[in-house]
Amino acid sequence: MSEPFYEDEPLEELQAMAAAAERLARRPEAFNEAFEAFTAHDAGRFQAILDEAGVGEDCRRICFLFCRKRCIGVCARLCREPSDRRVDADEIREFVEVFSKVARRKQNLVRLVSLAEKEDVRGWQAELRKHGLLPYCHQVCHFVCRVRCKRICREICNRPLITRISSIPTSQFGPQGFGNGPSIPPFQVPPPNPPAGVGDHPVGGSSWLMGIFNMPTATQYKVEVASSPGGPYTEIAVPVQGYQSLWPVPVWVTRYPSGGGDPGWYDVADIPLSDGGNSPLGEKTLLYWPTLPDGLYYLRLRVRDGSSELVSSPRAVATDNTAPPTPIIKLELQKPNGELQELKCGKVKKGSGLIKITVQAYDTNFSRLSVNAEGNSSLSVPIVAVPDPPGVGPAVPLAKTYNGNLADTGYPSPTSFLWDPWSDPAIIPCCYVVRIDIWDRTVIDNGWGGGHGNSGWEAIEIGF
Repeated sequence: MSEPFYEDEPLEELQAMAAAAERLARRPEAFNEAFEAFTAHDAGRFQAILDEAGVGEDCRRICFLFCRKRCIGVCARLCREPSDRRVDADEIREFVEVFSKVARRKQNLVRLVSLAEKEDVRGWQAELRKHGLLPYCHQVCHFVCRVRCKRICREICNRPLITRISSIPTSQFGPQGFGNGPSIPPFQVPPPNPPAGVGDHPVGGSSWLMGIFNMPTATQYKVEVASSPGGPYTEIAVPVQGYQSLWPVPVWVTRYPSGGGDPGWYDVADIPLSDGGNSPLGEKTLLYWPTLPDGLYYLRLRVRDGSSELVSSPRAVATDNTAPPTPIIKLELQKPNGELQELKCGKVKKGSGLIKITVQAYDTNFSRLSVNAEGNSSLSVPIVAVPDPPGVGPAVPLAKTYNGNLADTGYPSPTSFLWDPWSDPAIIPCCYVVRIDIWDRTVIDNGWGGGHGNSGWEAIEIGF
């Protein structure tokens, strides 16, 4: 997040900052501890306090508030006599002429920042007097303080980050744990296309986790998982395979996490070339997560260097390792008098009535389903029929997709339609399997291959 007040919607940013600070202020002890950690420049403690208070995602907003509010007091002490000169174009031009000379040398700016940080009133005023800036004391102080706040909040809120889950950037995951393509690389998961049943993906199988440490001195990391953002968290401790080189002879390596009383830590020095290399800088393959049973989970990345430790914000991810239940399909002949006759491998002729099709096919993470009449010579006809009830009206396709509606699970209860196959010119006299297929939206083993699927069918012979 960039510095507040330089967003496209500054008023919304100000509202968000005030709301986050208000949530923290409801817990006075946590508020005081957070301010102490801020003044001590203790990034790990500051982030941990905000996470515990449920405002970890607003780290930079709260840091900015603390810093700029503190600037007001600091500048009041460094510049005791306010200027009563009107700020107009002439005043600004004169200020620019003087300040630009000082800003030409980075060393001058570094000294001003240092004096402001120390709140050295005598040194500050002497430095301004030397450069002819004393009449602009408050202005210089606030400019310098702004620079300091940007630097401090960038440093104190920099935390490890899980960057990709199953090849999908984590910025493309929502709070319900579903991710949308395109993946990196882009050929593994396509961009979302809800009308076709593609998007809002849970993950399954083995999930490739990547991340950045945001700690130049990092020596170890671990990945943890929990069923709620507040924990308790359990380490993901699995062997991680990669290669150190491919030429002239492949050199394959396997990394193992620590065990004993402090399990799950991987050494940065052991990260091979294929996984990003053994420098703390850059994006790394963290591990391949054997995803847990279906549900919503939270992942986080911990990084340490022997003297301090940083923790990422929890990242929600939904898992799905279960195929949809076997669909149910039932065929009945509805005679002109309304009588129903079950059809199992039955034969029907034109004029004997309509075929009542009852289907039930569902999945929590429903993607799409189709209902087709499949005959010989690769004949496949999508079924279009009249919903029953009411049993009258226009025919509709039985096929459907979730189309972006996460509440749509398919046909969760038995749903009936009246089918007149003789009105469809694609139907010819033949033996057919009336088949229903259903799929979920799961990205399995880091790629979109259509999700888990299941099928059900009944046979029928249609004559004329």
